[in-house]
Amino acid sequence: GSYGNDNTRGGKCYRISARGIEKDLIVQSVNLGGDVADNNFDLQTGDGGFGLFDACVIDGSKMPQFGGTGAPWGEQYGGWSQLSGCDLLPPYPLCGYAADSMQDLCKWSFANGFRVNA
Repeated sequence: GSYGNDNTRGGKCYRISARGIEKDLIVQSVNLGGDVADNNFDLQTGDGGFGLFDACVIDGSKMPQFGGTGAPWGEQYGGWSQLSGCDLLPPYPLCGYAADSMQDLCKWSFANGFRVNA
């Protein structure tokens, strides 16, 4: 994810605690988020949504990771607000098998309290 817009934070790891989530998150800042306010963390999660910059699908990138349009990914900011949306995600990138299915990651995020049905 991105942690503010300070380029000295790139590559660093952080432990994040959040209300309503049983386990702390261990996250790494892997890019600069010019659209991310200072002291805010822009998380990239396996449950849809692209944020400001979409490089995941054909309609948003010349070298997409996934086929199709952005429609199966839910809202641009936040992804799916219902567990049922997870089944619409493509399971794996165009390059083939990945360690985890996007559908399974999405369902896991609901099952473990990181997301709740709206």
